[in-house]
Amino acid sequence: MRVLFTSPPGVGHLFPTVPLAWALRAAGHDVLVGTAAEGLAGAARAGLPAVDVAPGAPIAAVFGTGTGTTAELAARMRERGRRIAAAGSRTDPLLLETFGRVSDLMADGTLTLARWWRPDLVVHSRLHPAGLMAARALRVPAVEHGFNLFREEALAARFLPYLAAAYERNGVPLELPDRVVLHLAPPELMIGDGDGWSMRYVPYNAGGALPDWLRLPTARPRVLITLGTVVPALAGLTGLRHTIDAAGQTDADFVLALGTDADVTALGPLPGNVRPAGWLPLHQVLAGCSAVVHHGGSGTMMGAICSGVRQLVLPHGADQFSNADLVRRHRLGLGCAPEEVTPQLLAELLAEGGPASGVADAAELMSRLPAPAEIATRLAHPGGIDRPADQLSALAPVTGGSAAHWTDG
Repeated sequence: MRVLFTSPPGVGHLFPTVPLAWALRAAGHDVLVGTAAEGLAGAARAGLPAVDVAPGAPIAAVFGTGTGTTAELAARMRERGRRIAAAGSRTDPLLLETFGRVSDLMADGTLTLARWWRPDLVVHSRLHPAGLMAARALRVPAVEHGFNLFREEALAARFLPYLAAAYERNGVPLELPDRVVLHLAPPELMIGDGDGWSMRYVPYNAGGALPDWLRLPTARPRVLITLGTVVPALAGLTGLRHTIDAAGQTDADFVLALGTDADVTALGPLPGNVRPAGWLPLHQVLAGCSAVVHHGGSGTMMGAICSGVRQLVLPHGADQFSNADLVRRHRLGLGCAPEEVTPQLLAELLAEGGPASGVADAAELMSRLPAPAEIATRLAHPGGIDRPADQLSALAPVTGGSAAHWTDG
C-alpha cells in the first residue's frame, strides 16, 4: 500500500503524524510526505522521503510572520489566540481562512504529486485540507490526522469553500472523499463533537544527543521550560523574564530548552538553578521532570500528558489559550499570562495534588489507546476496521494491495 502524508510547513503539524508514518513503513508499506518549507527538513530528520509541493510560495505572508516588529508580532499573536479560544471547540473562521489559503498555495503541487505517485490512501493534518482534494481527485480514502484535544464533526466540510478555487482549477468535484478522523487522545479528554478512531499520542520531537547530566538523579524536582519553535522566532524570549526570576526563588532545578537558534543572553544572567540546554528531544526530558512550563503548543501539552507531568501554560497565541483552558479543565496544571508567574505559583504547581491532580489519570487513559502500529494494521485491512481494538493484533500486516474500498463502518 502507498500512503501519501500531507502537511502544512510547520513541524508542529508534521511531527504528530510521524509515528503513524513510521508504523506504516515498519509494516512494509510505502510512505511519501508532501509538504513545504520547514516541513521538508522535519520530514528528512524523521527519516521520511518528502517532496516540496510549493517551492517559493509566499506561505509566511499568509501567517503574517514577515512584517512588523517583535512587539507587533507578539500582540498580533495574542489577539488571534484569544479569538480562537473564544470560538471554543468550533474552529474559528480565522483558522479556516488562514489554513485554507495555505492549502490553496500547496494544493496544485500536492495533486500533481498524488497523480504521479498514485497513493492508495492520503493522510492529512487536521488543518490541511489540500489532502482532501488529492484524495477526492484520485478516489482514494483520506485520514484526517489530529494533533490536539479538539474534535469537530463538520470541520472538513467547513473547509471546502476555502478550497473551491483549487478544486475548480484542477477539475475536481467540490466533494469530500471517503474518510475517517483520527483522534490522538482518549474521548474523556477531548472537547467537541464527532466520531472517529482514537490512537495513542506518541510524542515525537526529532532526535538528539542526550547530555550526561540528564541521566543523573536529582535531589529536588526538575522542571522543563520551553517555548517551542515558533514563539521564540516571532515574539522573542521576553515572555520568560518573570518565569526565570521566579525560578531563581524556587527549590527546584530548571532546564531551559529553547532550541539552537534562541539567544538566551536576551534573558540576562540566569539563576544558578536554571540550566540552558538548547535543543533537546522533549519527550525524553519530560520523562525525568516533575513539571513543565511552556507556551501551550499542542505537541508539548500532549507530550506532557503522556508523561504524566504537570503543566504551567503561558499562552502567546494560536491555539495556546485554548490549550491553557484544557489544562485547567482536566486538572493537568495551571495557566496564566507570562507576566503573572511568581514563586508562589511555581510552588503551587509542584505541590502534590492540587491543580495537577489529574495528570496520572490522563496518562493512564492515554496509555490504553491503540498504538500507531495497531492503527496502521487497521488502515491496511478493509475487513478489520469494524473489529474492536483488542482484536486488531490478530490481523497480519498486508504489504500490497489497495485500501480504496474501506469505509468508516
